Amino acid sequence: MKTNTKLIFSAITVVVLLLVAAMFNPFSVNDQGYRTVVQGITGKEFVQFEPGMYWAGFFSKTTNYADVVTVQVERPEKRKEDISYFSEPIRCQFADGTYANQVGYSVKWKLPNNEERMLAIHKDYREQSRLAASLADYSKECANYSFQLMDSEKHYSGGKSELAEAFKYQLRNGQYIIEQHEEMRIDSISGEKIRSYENTPRKNADGGFALAKSDVQQYEIVPNFVAITLVDYESVVNEKLKAKVEQSTREAIAKQELVTAQQEALTAEMRGRQKVAEVRATEEAAKIEAEIRAQAETAVSKEQALQARFQADKALAEGRAAAEVARLKVSAGLSPLERAQIEKETRIGVAAELAKVQVPRIVIGGGGNDAKSANPMDAIGINMLMEVMGKLEANK
Repeated sequence: MKTNTKLIFSAITVVVLLLVAAMFNPFSVNDQGYRTVVQGITGKEFVQFEPGMYWAGFFSKTTNYADVVTVQVERPEKRKEDISYFSEPIRCQFADGTYANQVGYSVKWKLPNNEERMLAIHKDYREQSRLAASLADYSKECANYSFQLMDSEKHYSGGKSELAEAFKYQLRNGQYIIEQHEEMRIDSISGEKIRSYENTPRKNADGGFALAKSDVQQYEIVPNFVAITLVDYESVVNEKLKAKVEQSTREAIAKQELVTAQQEALTAEMRGRQKVAEVRATEEAAKIEAEIRAQAETAVSKEQALQARFQADKALAEGRAAAEVARLKVSAGLSPLERAQIEKETRIGVAAELAKVQVPRIVIGGGGNDAKSANPMDAIGINMLMEVMGKLEANK
């Protein structure tokens, strides 16, 4: 009976020891992507950064923090898994007084790999959810300050990257101290002068920005990923944007029509110049053709005149030769019959030469289309032949 009692007592002792060991296990495990703040039974704290099992000590308390705390502000349907802090979109005001009714963004905060900094964070916040809520509040303030640096028109006209850069800069380095300046500007839609206020970050004497530091900079928490994922304007901004788009469209169409009209005018001008050039070329060609034809006709006339003169000289020479032969024969004592025969042949020869020469129908002036032009050299040839005939008569 005593043996059974001892066995039962031993079993109970083992179970109690196992329960105590389970409840007060001196070993703990740090998961990948996390760090663990360990507080021992004496109150001393340390941070376990490396993943895996480690000695935590009996009766120690552990608190886990993610290496990267993610804050997401978005519409519920866009919520991602494994988010440290999530909230629905916020409302931000632009410098011109208009609003973005819904603004969403995502920031991943990387915690420091420094034990002193991590223990200071744990001392102030005690758990990750409180730290994430504080980082979310800081992100919200930086977003509001960033939107106040520009008006809605500048944002939708190409200022989105500038806004994102201002947001990221403040998250990393501290919040801007905003200064407001009044100015007059021209409304892009109405064209009227309106009073506006421009917000700019204050600068130090060295030219750098005057910044309000926060726990983020003190604890060296770094935003290693920043994205503005949603900007939904209020209705008045959307109407203004629509009017601007319509105006830009009209201006683009007007510019295109102007370019088209200018091109058509230029084309018409070039066609006119082409017509003028064609007419001028035609006239020049006709003029050159007329000059060439006139030169050719002049050359032909000169050639005909030389030919007529040659024929006249030939006829004159032959006539003189025939007369000389007759004179010599007469001088030699020809008989009357021979003399008569010579004169006859001479007259026949002269008459034959005269027949070769074209007698002009009109000596001076021009005739009709059927009349041939009179050659002056023909008249000279006839005159010479007539002189021969006259001398023959005289000798007779």
